[in-house]
Amino acid sequence: MRKNILLLILVLVLCLVVASYFGALYDKFSPQYSYGLFGVGRENAIIFAGIPFAYMFLIPFVFGMFGAGKKRKWILWSLLPVVLFYLYDSVSLIYIPIVAGLAGFLFATLINLLISKFKHPNPQIN
Repeated sequence: MRKNILLLILVLVLCLVVASYFGALYDKFSPQYSYGLFGVGRENAIIFAGIPFAYMFLIPFVFGMFGAGKKRKWILWSLLPVVLFYLYDSVSLIYIPIVAGLAGFLFATLINLLISKFKHPNPQIN
């Protein structure tokens, strides 16, 4: 359980690091505008919009690669708030975070498959 909590903290930190990249991708689907009234520029709006998508991608990816115990349960409970937020906020764009989550899950599965395929068993020394 401690390992999964540390992975969750790692995902939150990584989300802040890569949010601008995911926000730039999201900006192609739903353009972000500057919110001058609140003092938020367009660049910051793109970063804020990218945080949930980075989270949706990184949770299944990181937990699929390094999770311990009931990692699928951790993934589902961790993704639930973001999915509920998008169901409440913009139902028409709900497919984008779902695709991000599925992509993270598929990348983790593919990497785990490649690692297990090329992993050599330790030879017996006589």
